[in-house]
Amino acid sequence: MKNKVDYLIVGQGLAGTFLAFQLMQRGKTVLIVDKGLTYSSSRVAAGVINPIVLRRFTITWRAKEFLNYNPYFYHALDQFLGKQYHFDIPLKKLISSQDEMDFWEHRYAKDGVSDFIHRELTDVSDAIQPAEPLKIGLVKQASWLNISALLFDFRKKMISTNSLLEDIFDFSELKENSYKNCEFNNIVFCEGAQGKYNPLFKDLPFSLNKGQLITIKNTSLPADSILKKKVFILPTEENLFKIGATYSWKWDTSSEEAAHKIEADKTTLLKSHLEEMTTADYELVNVETGIRPSIKDRRPVIGRHSTRRNTFIFNGMGTRGCFMAPLLTEEFIEHIENDKPLDSEVNINRF
Repeated sequence: MKNKVDYLIVGQGLAGTFLAFQLMQRGKTVLIVDKGLTYSSSRVAAGVINPIVLRRFTITWRAKEFLNYNPYFYHALDQFLGKQYHFDIPLKKLISSQDEMDFWEHRYAKDGVSDFIHRELTDVSDAIQPAEPLKIGLVKQASWLNISALLFDFRKKMISTNSLLEDIFDFSELKENSYKNCEFNNIVFCEGAQGKYNPLFKDLPFSLNKGQLITIKNTSLPADSILKKKVFILPTEENLFKIGATYSWKWDTSSEEAAHKIEADKTTLLKSHLEEMTTADYELVNVETGIRPSIKDRRPVIGRHSTRRNTFIFNGMGTRGCFMAPLLTEEFIEHIENDKPLDSEVNINRF
């Protein structure tokens, strides 16, 4: 373990990983403290990047800015680790009623949505083996991030340079400028769902959201696109597809057991939604759960502690961390290093 760093980062989900990477790109020294909890949302998240909220066909917050920045960021990260993790992939919305077709046409002409969807609907491919007559609407600029592989490989690289301490963070060991035997200039908490229990930021309105997804094996479904109806069908490896995801706002947030408990009714629901999309045979391979670190107003929470001037939080990415976090990381570092103001919608001072 390093004994003096510019930044001590607590947590190695997407937020902590992206922050450590960008800081190192700027020549800063970092040490990450992370136990590697299996039920963190980053480790089980599907990694679908989509600029459109498909239930309402609205553009997500700051979509164009994030889409402009992300390719450069992910290319640099791929170069750093020597492997590709970010892939452009078509996202196809399955449409099964005239009302849905009319709504697609209606939304196409509104609020700049035409920048992100194709107007023309196409016939469904036989490879999908649709459960009912369907049309397909194509979403532009969608992509996929192989999160689990990225986090695993980044972790391995950081361990190899003594830049990651595999341990649960012990607040009793935290001093003003040191943690255990390591001195730091700044400390940033990127704890994901564990941030709800951080005593330094205990008044933040976390609204933890539990999600579940399944992995299936199938030899006939198309592997060149993401399919979306009530759930997504995401090709990941050869003949493997992730199906998800569920959203549970009411569960026992005080129980670690509840956090990673597989819920049979959610598995049944995912299978039911899958079978509404395709009649293809499949084998259930795996079921996973994760806790999304959402804030009540559905925006990240970023900024400086009210009294500890070298203590920061970078959290609350919710369901769109792959989409938002690269640029927000850059803006966060500029805030710390050069005192540039944060976007008011993510600034911790809004609470």
